Amino acid sequence: MADVAAVIARVDALGAPFRVRAVVGAPDAGNSPSVGASPGFHDDDTGVVSSTWFAAAELADPASGEALRMVGMHAASRGMPVGRHAASLAFQRYCHRLCGIATAAWLLEDTALDLQARNVSVRFVEGTPDLVALDRDAGTVGAGADELLGIVLDHHLLPLARTLAGETGPGLGNLTGNMAAGFAGALRILSRHPELGLDAYALLPRAQELLNTKPELRRGGEFRVLDGPRGPRLQYDRRSCCHWYAAPDGRFCSWCSRLSHDERTCRFVDAMAEE
Repeated sequence: MADVAAVIARVDALGAPFRVRAVVGAPDAGNSPSVGASPGFHDDDTGVVSSTWFAAAELADPASGEALRMVGMHAASRGMPVGRHAASLAFQRYCHRLCGIATAAWLLEDTALDLQARNVSVRFVEGTPDLVALDRDAGTVGAGADELLGIVLDHHLLPLARTLAGETGPGLGNLTGNMAAGFAGALRILSRHPELGLDAYALLPRAQELLNTKPELRRGGEFRVLDGPRGPRLQYDRRSCCHWYAAPDGRFCSWCSRLSHDERTCRFVDAMAEE
């Protein structure tokens, strides 16, 4: 039997966007640590002074109004109106955290953590998610990609995406593209850490296995490997856009579908040169 608490600790030790903790009872949604954090969990462990917690199950519930509140908080932090662009950006940040944790535990620890919405709370700091808290440290050892995606998509991200689409307007195609990018982004980051023993060429078929398991993720983009000064790196060409360009401080991501293949390649090469 896997020591899931140890798995969670090792994933958390990777740093952002993989930060995750198991707590004794998830923090109360909507409250700052002074009134809402659960026993044994303190935001000042990481120097955070003020934060807001969202229970994922409530975010996915259209009747709760929590998804709209989350988007409003993120929009305010970026100086944007509440709408489809702000919703897409908030959801993209959310996916980077949740999918990153799921990917790292599955790839490095052969464990599918219980990331169902009912088991997850997410801490937002300055309008953006930065930490995932699990109400119980449960997971399945030896899970395949289909089981992992069933947990993360069917029981968490897809219900949340439907709520966001209904309340703020981004299409499900846009939001499922953000889900694919959440997994792909984690894989790109992990390929930049040779101490983990993940050669990009060996990682490529695992990455393709993960995203090809569900058609909605397979449509999100394609992986490739480029050789850089510090070794090969996994890259990803998106077929959709998160709409970062619409924010006052926004621009096109290096993998954005709005860039040409050559423009994306140049950005990938520049990023590898700066490692």
